[in-house]
Amino acid sequence: MTPRDNEALALAECRARTCVVASTPVMVTLETSSICNLRCVMCPHSIGAVERPKHLEEALAETVGRFLGQAKSVQLHGIGEPLASPAFWSVLERLPEGCDASINTNLTLLDDRRLSRLVASNIGLINVSVDAATAETYRKIRGHAFEELTRNVERLIAARADAGKPRPLVYLNMTLMRANIEEAPAFVELAAGLGADAVCFWHLNRWPDQEMARYRTEKGGWVFDYAAEGLWSHPALSNRCLREAVEEGRRLGLPVHLDHNKGVFFDEEGSGHD
Repeated sequence: MTPRDNEALALAECRARTCVVASTPVMVTLETSSICNLRCVMCPHSIGAVERPKHLEEALAETVGRFLGQAKSVQLHGIGEPLASPAFWSVLERLPEGCDASINTNLTLLDDRRLSRLVASNIGLINVSVDAATAETYRKIRGHAFEELTRNVERLIAARADAGKPRPLVYLNMTLMRANIEEAPAFVELAAGLGADAVCFWHLNRWPDQEMARYRTEKGGWVFDYAAEGLWSHPALSNRCLREAVEEGRRLGLPVHLDHNKGVFFDEEGSGHD
């Protein structure tokens, strides 16, 4: 059964309120790892809040693998770094052609073998978490070498071109905060220069004050305070920088995607955004 046929069957069974279904999941999300090699300041890993981090068991990956061929959409990431997980590579080989499969990755673990396997696979989208347009800001937020990351992005895009493939698409994303918002336009320029297919911007989650207070980290004299970094406290600055970033995307012909699940984008009275 093709993904399209499976989706049609699932919808028909839903309308019929079928209790025992013949369709399989249309969307599959597998957290292939909750282990990460980085300690980004806004992530639970930075404060040791990920309980019992581990890779997905390969046996379990094989068990659910039979659903992948009929799924319309597959996500292979969670709170960890998928490229570190043996199960991720096992699942990757099972992805059918045309499947809408994606991962979020920090891309810092890319080596020649992993690069070859990614490009040879049927994965459709690799969304790279960068969060900065400069080495200084990247190291503050993510604690890694910016030049290594940008080199890996270039290698991935070049390998895709050498293979003569249109996919995987490569997006660069930025989690917005006070520490990086003014780099948003430059981030679009960076992504275009590296050959990325699109840019994604999203805001920090506005959690309860007690939860946000847990996220306080000092790095080389810089103090990350989650609540203070939230751009809900700086809407005018956020909107100005993001409008510039969107305009930069238009100028460069690079799509810019905004996370509209949070009401912090362009929310001044009477403003709006197309």
